[in-house]
Amino acid sequence: MARLSSLSFFFPAYNEEAHVEEVARQGLDVLPRFADDIEVIVVDDGSTDRTGEIADRLASRDPRVRVIHHRPNRGYGGAIRSGLASARREHVFYTDGDLQFDLTDLERLLPQLERADVVIGYRTKRADAPRRIFIAWVYNTLIRILFAAPFRDVDCAFKLFKRDVFERVPLARVRSNGAFFSPELLLVLRAAGVRIEQVGVRHFPRKAGEEKGATLRVVLRAVRDLLRLRLRLWLLSLR
Repeated sequence: MARLSSLSFFFPAYNEEAHVEEVARQGLDVLPRFADDIEVIVVDDGSTDRTGEIADRLASRDPRVRVIHHRPNRGYGGAIRSGLASARREHVFYTDGDLQFDLTDLERLLPQLERADVVIGYRTKRADAPRRIFIAWVYNTLIRILFAAPFRDVDCAFKLFKRDVFERVPLARVRSNGAFFSPELLLVLRAAGVRIEQVGVRHFPRKAGEEKGATLRVVLRAVRDLLRLRLRLWLLSLR
């Protein structure tokens, strides 16, 4: 199994007081199996519960933990952008703060780094409500058709990057700060020639709190941003 010299792990957390400590502690316990030097970054995206307080307490007790506070809330994409921009190690890995992924599945991604700059997970079996699964299927199908992109699960929050990717392709090229951030990031990287591999990972039901990101407003905004990107890339191809 490949071993990394250093790894930044971050996760966005919006009102995840029931999960934030366990996700951070799993990072501290599990990730040293895969990297010699790690840091754990909690992106508190304007939480109104005790998420930020719990994260700060963890950081005060372990120098490997850092916390980024957003005031006000910047949205999911804004939280991912902050995490990627603040990472200091050679590789960057992120997942969500709701315990729906198992960090040991990072082992599945590492071998692909020999031939890729970015390795992304796809959920082999989604542990979500049928409505959410259907929305995701439509969304992924639309992206494959409009962009001729082979991605199986653009919104799967289990992604590993070589950090120097963002020196070649600055995050400023990704314009969305909403739910479309992750798909746009992959599409922009792919258009720039970045090598991306996909690996199946497990997905588990949420144990506490509420699902976020599948409201009609969020979905419509993501579709709007998708169409804007398709137009922008088409115009660039004509130059």
